[in-house]
Amino acid sequence: MIRRRLFAALILFAFAVGSALFWDGGEVDWFTIGTNLAVAAIGLVFLHFRWRTRERRALTPNKAKDVFS
Repeated sequence: MIRRRLFAALILFAFAVGSALFWDGGEVDWFTIGTNLAVAAIGLVFLHFRWRTRERRALTPNKAKDVFS
């Protein structure tokens, strides 16, 4: 579960920096990079809370044992 969050963070932040560099022709524009990183962080927070609610509802072996015993 932590791997999913790390992988999502890596992809979001890489695309945030990469898209800023791509659209500025390779020039470093710190405002654009910062804006993209802020939006990526907001997206990561959204995904974290979405995944957290789904993980709580997931049927684990211990929960299945309690339910079906």
